Amino acid sequence: MKLRTKVAPLALGLVMAVSTARVAGAQSPSPQPAQQPPAGGQPATGQPATGQPATGQPATGQPATGQPAAGAQPAAAAQDATFSGGVGVLLVQVKGDQTAAYESLITKLKESLAKNEKPERKAMASGWKVYKSSEPMNGNTLYVHIVDPVSPGQNYLETYKLISETFPAEVQDLYGKTKDAFVPGGLGRLNLTLVQALGTP
Repeated sequence: MKLRTKVAPLALGLVMAVSTARVAGAQSPSPQPAQQPPAGGQPATGQPATGQPATGQPATGQPATGQPAAGAQPAAAAQDATFSGGVGVLLVQVKGDQTAAYESLITKLKESLAKNEKPERKAMASGWKVYKSSEPMNGNTLYVHIVDPVSPGQNYLETYKLISETFPAEVQDLYGKTKDAFVPGGLGRLNLTLVQALGTP
């Protein structure tokens, strides 16, 4: 499908615009300490949090599953990232010294989706690619998630919830290792609609 080969450079071309104009409704709230992600890694929609993905401190008590407890999933994960267009783009800023932590999170997400037998999870994985920009954004490292095609109705920022469906015993430890990687306010979301496929007659 030729659209897929065009989307990644298109999305990277949009990065500079996003750095000066926040995508409406796609900004993560300011982090607040001492909160936990919802049970099962499910973020509370619109819940201010602390880091990814944004920052946050795990609470003393944990749910029986060993997953992050309710209320403190990092801010990016607390956002709703369902898409209305045929192609979706997520722009995620990560602290420069935390790129290894973030990429380990993405690796675990890929592994989790590959082992998940739910049809909707397989549909999400089939069109989801993650790129790293060579150019920084606001002094941070920029990751660009390209979703083509979009799986309707699926939230692409429920990172810890998606991982917990396959690795429930590991998600709490993973959260602790990655929660500080994310830049508060460093999330953008774009819904793309094709105007022209220039290589197609």
